[in-house]
Amino acid sequence: MEKALDFQAFYSAQYQRVFKAIYLSGGDPELAHDITQEAFKLAFVRWRRLSRHEWAGGWVMTTALNLLRKERRRPQEVHLDPVKHDSRTRLGESDQDLQNALRKLPVRQRTAILLYYLADLPVPAVAQMMGVAEGTVKASLSQARSKLQQALADKP
Repeated sequence: MEKALDFQAFYSAQYQRVFKAIYLSGGDPELAHDITQEAFKLAFVRWRRLSRHEWAGGWVMTTALNLLRKERRRPQEVHLDPVKHDSRTRLGESDQDLQNALRKLPVRQRTAILLYYLADLPVPAVAQMMGVAEGTVKASLSQARSKLQQALADKP
């Protein structure tokens, strides 16, 4: 029972951060919800091991980003029915600009930005999650910030 309670607190604390990262990367709130749920389902299965690490939130974020990449490789289906979304899942104009700018980043830079800023992970944890050196993460963050600043500065 304690496992479920601990996980529920973790889920409540991390869900919006992971959802927003996937939503900003993918643009589809239904897909973002599904992927976020799947990532947390995988985390729950591994919770006994994951709960011991401070980077558990980063693991869920990385898993969700990997699931999104996997989903993008699959053949696309046609969606026939429009879905209504509540105000929490709608992006404002500035969020849409950010989403568009994030989409244009290379995968490594986008992943570094999302793990560092949205998952709030330190550089060493981001490096571990991405399987790269800390210097690579720092360079990716620097390059991504420059590209985002340039892309967002061009907006009226």
